Amino acid sequence: MTESLPPLPIDSADGPGVRLVLRQLLRHPVHSFIRCWNWKSAALSCMLRTPVYVITTLRHGWQAVTLAAIVEAGFSAGAAGVYAAITEAVRDAQPEFAVAVLLLVILPTITLALDALTHYLTRTPNLSAGVLLSLAVTVVSSAFNWYSMRRGTLLVGPGGRSFSSDLAALPMLIARFVAQPFKSLWRNLKMVRAAAAED
Repeated sequence: MTESLPPLPIDSADGPGVRLVLRQLLRHPVHSFIRCWNWKSAALSCMLRTPVYVITTLRHGWQAVTLAAIVEAGFSAGAAGVYAAITEAVRDAQPEFAVAVLLLVILPTITLALDALTHYLTRTPNLSAGVLLSLAVTVVSSAFNWYSMRRGTLLVGPGGRSFSSDLAALPMLIARFVAQPFKSLWRNLKMVRAAAAED
């Protein structure tokens, strides 16, 4: 468990403002990005993202595969731990739309650009395929991290549980995460039907 910073002022009934959270993260970078580095998400990221570059470099020989895997494992462990620390800090911030843009657009873009640059400098073959697959994995895993952290899973700070408890909760969380868009669509369709019936 990591020590927490003083609580932020709440500027809405639902949670602190995203700007306030980001300002506190930047004011305390050692605490925010080193002490709160999320090793759980870093481990899962290595397991998900390293195979992407292994698969896309397979036909270029084992030397290329090994180098790509080592580079991606190192990069994704470091970057995902920091990314997840930010996600954990802003998971309940408001407005939710701003958090979504930060976690699903801004951070994936920065992370992917740095990842692509790292692989470019180490001359990873078939880089464009790796980057495209990595983008898909990054966006989906970012959305899932946010979803699961809002439900108390994969946290390393206050409220965090053991990694084994988190892993045990993952199958049900994944099922609910996958079902969420369909549930939202069904709810919206019911509202549209109800509104049409009233007219």
